[in-house]
Amino acid sequence: MPKKTGVHKPAPFPEPPSMPPQTCVVAIGDIHGRLDLLEPLLDRIERRAALLPGARHVVVSLGDLIDRGPDSAGVIERLMAGVKGSELIVLKGNHEDALLGFLDDKPIGDAWRSFFGAEAFLQSYGIAGRQNFRVEKAAGKLREDIFAAMPQAHIDFLRSLRTSFSIGDYFFVHAGVRPGVPLAEQEERDLVWIRDEFLHSKQRFEKKIVHGHTPVRRPDFNRNRINLDTKAYASGTLTAALFEGAEVTIF
Repeated sequence: MPKKTGVHKPAPFPEPPSMPPQTCVVAIGDIHGRLDLLEPLLDRIERRAALLPGARHVVVSLGDLIDRGPDSAGVIERLMAGVKGSELIVLKGNHEDALLGFLDDKPIGDAWRSFFGAEAFLQSYGIAGRQNFRVEKAAGKLREDIFAAMPQAHIDFLRSLRTSFSIGDYFFVHAGVRPGVPLAEQEERDLVWIRDEFLHSKQRFEKKIVHGHTPVRRPDFNRNRINLDTKAYASGTLTAALFEGAEVTIF
């Protein structure tokens, strides 16, 4: 018998990809503190679920709950309350990862303070903005202020976030996946942070990828992925997509 060579490549998702029967999934793009946009969206999702009591309803938030927009604290509190009639899956975005890195005194925390819209996050917890909060010597005091102002339940919630969710022929994630690596073997950093290598890839993965992380003007439907990050904090548009059977519609 000839010896097998090469690496096993999982079969790509079928065309068209679909959800299991009697399953409705709503995926929500990057929220970035826009509680004013999230609340009416969740209200619509809850009303729809009430009209279809026999189906399985799943809501997936694709991460980046915090920063940039005005009410990070309110977004976390609202998602902690759940979505009536639906399972709620909240994924970790790079902004949550960076904040937790700052709280844990890791190098990535420097990026959160400097580039990630941290001022808006701080103000949502009643922490007065300070011009020198990016200065290294102020990091320890700022960390103390956050621990004092942020409910432990909010911190625990952020630490509990998962990095991916798979259902039917779809794989939901914040940033994307590393091409050439099976979905089951993806590293957390890629799932939360990857950009160009994933966005430029033409590979058909085992499942179709649904993601956010990279802002686009309108939902971006590609052969191997769907991007739902429409820059809600600046555009005023929080995009969600409904997956049911083989159909995908903007919700």
